[in-house]
Amino acid sequence: MVKILVVDDEIDMRKAVVEMLRVKGHDVIYAEDGVKALESIKKNLPDVVVCDIEMPYLKGYDVLTVMRVNPKLSKIPIIFLTGKTDIEYLVRSMQLNVNDFLTKPFTEEELLGAVDVQLKKIGRSTQ
Repeated sequence: MVKILVVDDEIDMRKAVVEMLRVKGHDVIYAEDGVKALESIKKNLPDVVVCDIEMPYLKGYDVLTVMRVNPKLSKIPIIFLTGKTDIEYLVRSMQLNVNDFLTKPFTEEELLGAVDVQLKKIGRSTQ
């Protein structure tokens, strides 16, 4: 079974994303901030991370930076979520080598499609 970590400090958004992914049959774990996300990533080694950018303690950018310099975590795909529409957010995300980027609000199809693409890239089944 595919394991996905959802990271978002907004409880309603986090619950919605978790539910969308669980309905698809994924094993979903979650964290409410960047510090807890990194702890969970190191402990659980998820197949994909779906992470908000703007969070307390550590932003999504910080989570991504730590992941990319750690050989054990560097290959885990990360999909950023953000409510910001400024092009600077996308540019900075691409500079940090994010795998995908969704702007809130997004549809269930957009989220599941983004996750499926990343799973296929790492050779994991989406079933």
